[in-house]
Amino acid sequence: MFTLPDKGEGDSNIQSIFFQEYLEVLVAGIDGRDCVLSGCAITGGADMTPAVAKGAVLSNGVLFAVAAGDVTIGAADATNPRIDLIVVNSSGTKAVRAGTAAAVPKPPARSANDVVLGAVYVPANDTSIETTKVADMRVVRTQGPLCIYKTTTAETTNNSSSAIELLNKANSGVTIPDGLFLAGRILRVRLAGNYLINSGTPTVRIVIAYGGTTMFSHISTALVADADRGAWYIAFEVVAQGNSDQAMTGHVQMTDPDLARPTPTTGIGDIWTQAGTAEGTAAMSGAAAVDSDAANRLLSVQWTFSVANAANEIVVEHATVELL
Repeated sequence: MFTLPDKGEGDSNIQSIFFQEYLEVLVAGIDGRDCVLSGCAITGGADMTPAVAKGAVLSNGVLFAVAAGDVTIGAADATNPRIDLIVVNSSGTKAVRAGTAAAVPKPPARSANDVVLGAVYVPANDTSIETTKVADMRVVRTQGPLCIYKTTTAETTNNSSSAIELLNKANSGVTIPDGLFLAGRILRVRLAGNYLINSGTPTVRIVIAYGGTTMFSHISTALVADADRGAWYIAFEVVAQGNSDQAMTGHVQMTDPDLARPTPTTGIGDIWTQAGTAEGTAAMSGAAAVDSDAANRLLSVQWTFSVANAANEIVVEHATVELL
């Protein structure tokens, strides 16, 4: 983890120079914009293809799972050494940024939002990249909270009786990379929006699942049609009590869909029940036994209307997932 060899260590004293490019890598990592969340260590070998371990990174704040695999360092210069960078780019793909050979080389410029994993010293006429030729450039963020997913653009879905993904509609949930959510970590989830039930008496089911295992599922009774919208808010934590042991607790707060919904003076919702007291919250809990170190896992929150009708819709105004 971000370790430059001291003078006299490594394969060359050039590896101990603290270049401006390295300082910028460090700043971007500390900022949490372009950083490593887990894994991604580099191991050299007997050829020009060092191996990158599985892991997870944030590139421009976007979470990517990094699969284990080799990268290829280009042929060495015949006369001078160079410094290459091994990175995960802004698309989440492993890549090599080749430097320019020189008597005293410097690292190449990064592409926008590259997450730098290592700086590779490539001597003249080199034919193998041993681990000693790789300076660890990973800025690893382990202390939360770290936002690994967010949306601030409203998403509206109606005329559907299929499960509607609330957490990340485009991806059917948020992918939690292999090896990231291990024992002692917590995922904190917040999402909110509004709904419209203005036709018939549909039921609504809310499901929370992790790694394909349903942790919580509950279906309503037949609901009351009303031209006024209701508000909803879901907040929960998933705790990794072990690598294969997850516990979930949280609550759902919602304008009561079993009753006619009065129109507030401003905004959406009803904070007073018919009894005249403030609207309360409903607690929920669940569990899963999913091995988070064996494969990428999907965190999903779904809303399902029992019938499809354009007059019934669900709106997600915002959602966040934080890693603690």
